[in-house]
Amino acid sequence: MSTAGRKFLTSINWPVVNSVLSKHTEITKSLGAFRKGYEEAERQLTQLQEADRPVDFEHYRRILKNTDIVDKLEKISKSQNITKVDLADQLKTISAFEAKAVASAEQYVKETQANLADLNETVKNIEQARPVTQLTVDDVANASPEIVKRTEEMVKKGQFTVDGYDEKFPNLSLL
Repeated sequence: MSTAGRKFLTSINWPVVNSVLSKHTEITKSLGAFRKGYEEAERQLTQLQEADRPVDFEHYRRILKNTDIVDKLEKISKSQNITKVDLADQLKTISAFEAKAVASAEQYVKETQANLADLNETVKNIEQARPVTQLTVDDVANASPEIVKRTEEMVKKGQFTVDGYDEKFPNLSLL
């Protein structure tokens, strides 16, 4: 991965990303797997970079009295061969996963933008609405005709109280 990609991944605030995407479990799982894979690859790269340092056996021969041990360790060190691993397949898999994660994130961004547009329209409608104190009975009847029908039925039956009204708004006249 490029240094720009590495820098980007280390700058991500993962807890915030997980909390924002908590409703999208598939995206969260994919990002978590990607993060774990990246951290494992980064750890292995760091280990390999640190392991590539040559040992100064002459320094140890000068310091230690028993130079036979240093000679044996040098012989063992020279006999070991470092095998190179072809990482092309893993890099392709990571690239495919990254592309899938980016596509999923772009889809989430589009959905979020659509939701924000709807919410902004709702806020605009709320701001432009008349206050309740300026509404008339005709306005309420036009907005909700079922209220008029229910009221007419209650008057025909002689019922002038609304069920549950006294429980919700108790009569304070006795106080």
